[in-house]
Amino acid sequence: MKAIISTACAAVFLLSGCATTTTTQNWAKFTIDKNGRVSDVSFEKPSGSDIMDASLKRNVVSRFYETVPRPQPNRTYLQPLVLVTPTTLEDYMHQDAKKAD
Repeated sequence: MKAIISTACAAVFLLSGCATTTTTQNWAKFTIDKNGRVSDVSFEKPSGSDIMDASLKRNVVSRFYETVPRPQPNRTYLQPLVLVTPTTLEDYMHQDAKKAD
């Protein structure tokens, strides 16, 4: 147990000086059907995770209707996005692997 706590403290100390978030520029493309409803949402740069993209789509669709309450039928709208994601331990390990190459 003492070794686990020591390892956790060392990890916190080592990561404390690192950035905790990543900011990414992206675009959401909304396709509107003939009834004026969002029929499809796609991202310029998908995250690579179906679960994360599905969650993001639900959020951007609800925000889209706040911005464009009555979208025109058979149109395509583009919305800029700034995604802020927390940095994970895997991100740090991936960065270290790049430095070693």
